[in-house]
Amino acid sequence: MSSWNRFAPVIFETCEPTVGGWVAHPAEAVSGLAYLTAALFLWQRFGRVDRDLPVRYLPTSLAAIGVASVLFHTSYAAVFQVIDIATIPLFAGYILAATFVHRRQVDVEAFPRLFAVFAGIGAALPLVDLALGFVAVVFQGLVVVWFWRGRWVGRARPDAHLGISLLVPGTVLLVLDHAAIGCVTGAGAHVLQPHVVWHLLSATSAVFFYRAERLLERRWTR
Repeated sequence: MSSWNRFAPVIFETCEPTVGGWVAHPAEAVSGLAYLTAALFLWQRFGRVDRDLPVRYLPTSLAAIGVASVLFHTSYAAVFQVIDIATIPLFAGYILAATFVHRRQVDVEAFPRLFAVFAGIGAALPLVDLALGFVAVVFQGLVVVWFWRGRWVGRARPDAHLGISLLVPGTVLLVLDHAAIGCVTGAGAHVLQPHVVWHLLSATSAVFFYRAERLLERRWTR
């Protein structure tokens, strides 16, 4: 028993069995640190170089996703599951809004407002209904994947395609995990689960999306 027991249990279950104590899902909580690791890498590698580009804020949103993910899987409480889903549009909404600018469907001056709309809606929907939050996150991701397959990404194409190639199977594993399909049982139950692999793949894909985005934003400065 721990102080997490005062909170209502999660709405959508994951594969890892819940254990007593302060860390309910050890494997999923530890793998959530992948987002923080990715954020630290991006800060260290590109922080100074990209200080004049809006993309410099993306590692902060990635770190927020990591904190929310670790908190959710540590507590396995409904309120933190909502927060976990609500933070994802901070990253996905940014990439989606930037996509419309890159494709010259809106002017670059409209980017902050467009980001506020996508991130705001994506963050608000889980507060209304968690299922709607999941739908919003998946929809934003699908739109990004569809558009970023195009040739307009230019020399950012290799990083964009690497990001997509990691994100898509990761998303499939996330869906399977919440559907309790492919769960690992026995001695490996707290070592490897589909949700664990989702964390690792999506965090790594975020690094490649950042690398592609920074190249595309240099067009804005020109």
